[in-house]
Amino acid sequence: MKRRLAAVMAADIVGFSRMMASDEAVTLSALRRLRSDHFQPAVTAHGGRVVKLMGDGALVEFNSVVEAFAAARDIQTTASRRPHVGDTPIALRIGINLGDVIVSGRDIYGDGVNVAARLEALAEPDGICISGAVHDSLTGKTDARFEDLGPQELKNIDRHVPVFRWRADGVPAVHRSTGLGKPSIVVLAFDNMSGDADQEFFSDGISEDLITALSHFSELFVIARNTAFSFKGQAVSVGALCAELGVRYLLEGSVRKAGNKVRVTAQLIDGETETHIWAGRFDRDLTDIFAVQDEITQAIVGAVLPETMTAETRRVQAKRDTDLSAWEMDLRARHHAGRIDREGWVAAREYADRAVALDPTVSGPLVTRAMAELDAMLHQWRPDAKEAIAEAVALAKRAIALDPGDAQARSALGKAVLFGRGFNEGLSHLQEAVRLNPNLANAHGVLAAYHGVSNEYDLARACCNKAMALSPRDPGRAFWLGGQGIGAYLSGDYEGCISCNDRVLRDFPGYASALRQKTAALAMLDRMDEAQAMLARLSEKMPGQTVSEVRHIVPIRYPDDHEHWLDGLRRAGMPEG
Repeated sequence: MKRRLAAVMAADIVGFSRMMASDEAVTLSALRRLRSDHFQPAVTAHGGRVVKLMGDGALVEFNSVVEAFAAARDIQTTASRRPHVGDTPIALRIGINLGDVIVSGRDIYGDGVNVAARLEALAEPDGICISGAVHDSLTGKTDARFEDLGPQELKNIDRHVPVFRWRADGVPAVHRSTGLGKPSIVVLAFDNMSGDADQEFFSDGISEDLITALSHFSELFVIARNTAFSFKGQAVSVGALCAELGVRYLLEGSVRKAGNKVRVTAQLIDGETETHIWAGRFDRDLTDIFAVQDEITQAIVGAVLPETMTAETRRVQAKRDTDLSAWEMDLRARHHAGRIDREGWVAAREYADRAVALDPTVSGPLVTRAMAELDAMLHQWRPDAKEAIAEAVALAKRAIALDPGDAQARSALGKAVLFGRGFNEGLSHLQEAVRLNPNLANAHGVLAAYHGVSNEYDLARACCNKAMALSPRDPGRAFWLGGQGIGAYLSGDYEGCISCNDRVLRDFPGYASALRQKTAALAMLDRMDEAQAMLARLSEKMPGQTVSEVRHIVPIRYPDDHEHWLDGLRRAGMPEG
């Protein structure tokens, strides 16, 4: 074997399968123009050699690290001039490593190549990720600015690899740590079981949509499509593959079409134990292929994320506090916050604060704290409503400053601002959260509350249903259903309000909002014995609560609606205060 030191570039096109499914001829034409007009000229100008083209990816070798990065930057700064597929411009991810390679004919293999491929998976669209060795070699030789992602663990590499990220706009992205304890997942290309090559685009499209959708969640580190699809059609051992990629979870599945019907199956597997965590089957009429693809993707994401978080929580619960990473501390904080009691709130604060102390650059624990303070305000575990809301707003803003792309942080800010009576601003933050992550259940659930307190019952119900479909076992569902419930109450549908809050109280018997709403709705129906019994339950949880206190806690948007809401509590016998 021949070996040599080389600068290795790995490149991949973002969203290629979706483009092919949309318009194969246009996509292939755009790919050829990209290679001939942008990619190859930059490689040639900087002395690079294209080792091989892999569908929508490429492997390139350079003798100089400086030239490799210069070529990559030239390629990525052509984004505005690249060919489009429909309205979508072609975007690339690029990774560069300096390392030892094995030469076989025109091909190269080995550690240097493997690390470059992993770096490409970490890059943003139109961005570049480089290894620490490349960064060291570029010192003093480029004006480029890099974001330090810190040492990253790649389990098929016998060391932690320092990683730096570059963006085309010249502004380093705010640090989003993958965290050495954070759950990682690979989505393999779903198998096309239809015996029809034309259905390959559909099966690939579902896999790619799942990669994209899961990548929007800050809780997960998702292997990029090019790496995941390199195993397509291969018989692989789940454990070995997960060990090679350094991931804990694997999602695989199949697509079978018969006539105008399609069946999609999916399985989530723990790569360390090779046990199945979840499996699902989805049968649909294949009328609008893209609508069906989106519907199935949403259904799978709605199952995979909660199941992954549940598995992670079980894993973390078995560890000693002294062994926990910042991510794992935050996961414990979320678990305690989900108990929705005073002791859980205290524990959630403690673990979230410890997570921030361990890694002050991550946004997650700040989001957890913000949401916990709002729960404390709602249940009067802390009586200073205005201060609790202000603290939640400040925590959420700190989280967004650390990671502007964190949809959970934006959703938390929207919720906090909404409680502070900033209705228009709150709506804007919630809409931005949905834009950042269309499958974020909490954003849709808090939108249900926004529409509920705005006396927009139909919209509140639709948003709550969307949130529940995305995460049916989420602890946040008590709040989401409360949004629908207050919307029902304000619209005069008191039975609907009671029904909604009965669903909450079955799982969360001490949930303050549900107790208040059911009390008021029963009173408005003149079911006074039941209303007073419910008020007694509320008083056990929140002794001495008054109408005046509720006025400050629950942000009903319009004055007449606010008095309508409080009137139900007055009728039930709640003191004015």
